Amino acid sequence: MKKVPGSVKLLEEVFPTKQIVATLGLMAVAMAAAEHYHAAPEYEHQAPAKHIPIVHSESYSHHDGSYKFAYESANGIVAQEEGFVKNAGQKDHEVQVAHGSFSYTDPHGHPVSVSYVADENGFQAKGEHLPTPPPVPQELIDAYAKAASQPQYHDEPEHVQPSAPHGYSQY
Repeated sequence: MKKVPGSVKLLEEVFPTKQIVATLGLMAVAMAAAEHYHAAPEYEHQAPAKHIPIVHSESYSHHDGSYKFAYESANGIVAQEEGFVKNAGQKDHEVQVAHGSFSYTDPHGHPVSVSYVADENGFQAKGEHLPTPPPVPQELIDAYAKAASQPQYHDEPEHVQPSAPHGYSQY
């Protein structure tokens, strides 16, 4: 039997060999995985963004909460918006309303235009490029109209006169 110095024995008691081997194995796997992982995709060199000047800009705001702004950039982006406070002075009923539009040319050279309204009903945008739901079939419209014209059924319990216990008069 080989004699082992006391310091090595103490080290083996604190860090058992199996635990050291397992830890080193996990570290090797983690390092190998890290070599194949890229935190961000690698892109080809892109030219720095060029400065696009604003060729027109106007902005107005008033103490009553109404405002208006518009701008146009040299690359053809155009935007405008107007807003006001609906139900001004009526606490719990005031609503900021905005309506406007913007347009630009997409990367494929197609013009894109959007008009919108934002109010108590949310943000509603309209544009030729935006998806819209399919039209409601005429059969469904007719069925809804017919159902609406039918008498309504109300599930109400019958009124039952309570009875007096046996041997007692009800009144």
